[in-house]
Amino acid sequence: MKTIEQRLDLRDNALNLIRLLLAVLVIVAHSFPISGLGNGLEIGGMSLGLLAVGGFFTISGYLITLSRYRTAFGTFAWRRFLRIMPAFWVCLIFTGFGAAAIAGAVRGGWSVSSAAHYVLANAPMMYGGVDHIGDTLVGAPFPGAWNGSLWTLRYEVLCYALVGIALLVGVIRRKRWLHVVAFVAATALAVVVREQGIEGPLQEFSSLLPFFLAGMVLLAYNRRIPLTGPWAAAAVVAFTAACATGYGASLTPLPLAYALLWAGVALPPALRKLGSRNDFSYGMYLYAFPIQQVLVVAGAHRLGIVAYILLSIASTIPLAVASWFAVEKPAQRLKNWRPFTRTTSAPRNLVGSSRQ
Repeated sequence: MKTIEQRLDLRDNALNLIRLLLAVLVIVAHSFPISGLGNGLEIGGMSLGLLAVGGFFTISGYLITLSRYRTAFGTFAWRRFLRIMPAFWVCLIFTGFGAAAIAGAVRGGWSVSSAAHYVLANAPMMYGGVDHIGDTLVGAPFPGAWNGSLWTLRYEVLCYALVGIALLVGVIRRKRWLHVVAFVAATALAVVVREQGIEGPLQEFSSLLPFFLAGMVLLAYNRRIPLTGPWAAAAVVAFTAACATGYGASLTPLPLAYALLWAGVALPPALRKLGSRNDFSYGMYLYAFPIQQVLVVAGAHRLGIVAYILLSIASTIPLAVASWFAVEKPAQRLKNWRPFTRTTSAPRNLVGSSRQ
């Protein structure tokens, strides 16, 4: 049986397409609370949105850790910065001075100072930013945030930082079993946090960290773990069983990670080509929430949930495409513009190539 390493060609897979589909699932999940229809769909004690975001994190756990193994810390940090921050900042500007200004023209409550405060307060991507822009969403079904998707990004960046720093330590680079220990510890923490009803940053981070570490575990043993249809079916069964316990958010990361990697190689070549050159998933994730709020201001949610979801997806696509071609892709051209030129070779069990 061929292993993950042997089957997962990182230049010929459907992972970008899968991430795009996960971004669409986030739109579906957010459509319910934004339009005033409650929390929406749940699976095994976790929201559809968390499931989709968890899928993002599992793929990142595999790809980003591989990237870190192959590059020096400075190079890794610079490339992660270019991939995340420029598009994030442009989205903040669009939200504050574009989407919210449109809402302000209809509802009132917008000002240049409130928009600038929103952009500057959120630009560092730290906990404690602001979600509102003046009174532009007062009276809306979901008045609490202009972009409720952004909270996950700070934890994604934190995962990048932890991987970057941890792999400076030689023993962590060499001992694959430490990845498993970290994953088990993170899973246990997620269960304890849930049982104790802890809220805030610890709850948020503990809900996402096991997904990222699941991808790391699969990478650590990518020369030993087969990547086959029967194993993927077993992963789906394990995922379903975990959901049945009501602890889906804590117990599904590893089977989800495996199933997504298998899908990345099992989809037909025509589908694998979609997204092979252009990755619109980040833009879809960034812009969907503010676009959905604008659609609510325009009254689109009154057309019914299905029409609202379809309009949300269709309206976000142009911005996602523009984000990729105007911001994200140009930023990637700067990835070699830095004094960090030394590369490090990956352990022998971590091979392949990464477009990250």
